[in-house]
Amino acid sequence: MDTIARPFGLLLMFLYNITHNYLISIVLFTVIVKLILMPFQMKSKKGMMRQQMLQPQIQEIQKKHAANQQKMNEELQRVYREAGVSPLSGCLWSLLPFPILIALYQAIRKPLTVMMGVPKELLAAGGAIYEKLSELGFPVNTIAQSQITATEFINSHFSEFAGLSDRLRQMNFTVLGLDLSATPNFRIWTYDWSEPSRWWPAVGLFLIPILAAFFMWLSTKISTVLQKGLPGANIEQLEKQSNSMLMIIMGPVMSLWFAFVLPAAMGVYWIVNSIVSLLVDVFLTKFYARTMLADFAEQEAARKAREAELEAKREEAERRRAESGEIQTDNTSARRQRNKKKQEAADRALEWQRANNPGEPRYEPSRVGNRRYARGRSYDPGRYSFNGMDGATGDTSEIDSELSEDMMERLERAALPDVQNDSSPEGDAPEEE
Repeated sequence: MDTIARPFGLLLMFLYNITHNYLISIVLFTVIVKLILMPFQMKSKKGMMRQQMLQPQIQEIQKKHAANQQKMNEELQRVYREAGVSPLSGCLWSLLPFPILIALYQAIRKPLTVMMGVPKELLAAGGAIYEKLSELGFPVNTIAQSQITATEFINSHFSEFAGLSDRLRQMNFTVLGLDLSATPNFRIWTYDWSEPSRWWPAVGLFLIPILAAFFMWLSTKISTVLQKGLPGANIEQLEKQSNSMLMIIMGPVMSLWFAFVLPAAMGVYWIVNSIVSLLVDVFLTKFYARTMLADFAEQEAARKAREAELEAKREEAERRRAESGEIQTDNTSARRQRNKKKQEAADRALEWQRANNPGEPRYEPSRVGNRRYARGRSYDPGRYSFNGMDGATGDTSEIDSELSEDMMERLERAALPDVQNDSSPEGDAPEEE
């Protein structure tokens, strides 16, 4: 870990050698680190703003494909890909400050080896600095845990340690009466308040964690207000997030806890980092809002045109259905056509049942005994009917009687009449009396 923290320690030591003020060196260190990470923050901010401007399209896709999770994910990926946005673009910037925070903590906790670059062998048992500290009565067993107290002891006896290493430097951690190497204590009532000269060091160290938590809360609050003014912002969702106890408490409480368990210099870094991050966030939001406004207006116009086109198609389909019923096209599946025919046959069978046997149970024309589909599922009783009567299953005696009488009449009209030849010359002789 010391190897990773070494570059940050060198930077902090370089700034201290220039300013000779521990507080100013930490402020400058924070600003320089923010400038180095500025490209990452700009890319992250741009991605987050583009993602927020896509919210209308995202909500439309989520509403349209709510029942098909796979289709919804595919459509969302397509929208992100076309817009050149990664859903995880904001995670990188949120994770980068933590390694820097740990490296800075190592530099503050170990100023001799990380900041000054003193060889570890000199501070180990048998080393020159170790032996000199033990000779002067310093508790050398505390060096492994923290080098801050050893650094302060060396500063007070610097003439005796200067010749042991050319990397040793005098450092003063006290600025404006506050020892920034000390850890703040929230139990402020345990301090000695007998002398007024001790009030400010106690109150000042106690205020550093409070200010760190306050500026973290202020940064979160202003960031939410800025997001509400962006095009495509979901005001209702942002209101819920800003009013949720998790968003209000989590960041400030975490800052408060870190500032109370770490040296005061870490709290100063946290305060300056929050202020600089807030200023950068305001600047980037204003800058990208102007450049993205035209793109968002174009996307909104295309989306509204697409919605109007779909609505026109729906209205046209409804109109055509109202005029000619359901329209069968080449895209209509064969199964749907079969189901439609079955439904039409069932409707005709039901109408026949209501007309002929209204009091009886539901008529199933294809049933024979206990065989429900003996005549086939598509059996239609009215397909080969005579005046509504099924010649296959109905009583046709009256029909046969009518056919017989009609046939007899036709035969009688076609039969030849009996011929009586009364005018014949050879007629029968009259009867004699």
